[in-house]
Amino acid sequence: MTSRRRRSLIDTRKFNAMSIAIISTAAFYMGAAQAQMAAPSSKPAAASDTARYLEAFDRSDKNTDGKLSKDEADSLPAIALRFEPIDVDKDGFISKTEYLEALKP
Repeated sequence: MTSRRRRSLIDTRKFNAMSIAIISTAAFYMGAAQAQMAAPSSKPAAASDTARYLEAFDRSDKNTDGKLSKDEADSLPAIALRFEPIDVDKDGFISKTEYLEALKP
């Protein structure tokens, strides 16, 4: 097998793996959104939900500056897809407040 063909196969595998990861994450978030729509609740999100959301935020905040850049938000596909509307103050970053506000039902 030629080097070029081998490189092409490796790139295809990376692309396929990344596609599966993105689709799986999107399906998870869409399922969660659908579940919320099916059973609306007037109660605020449970403390454990908020804690999970903040853990995901902190994992994505690679430089630990307390906000997510566009690149950092790419690790949270549901947030990355809506980056501009979530960035209410239009400073190019998503703060924890903006992030939590976007996750409210």
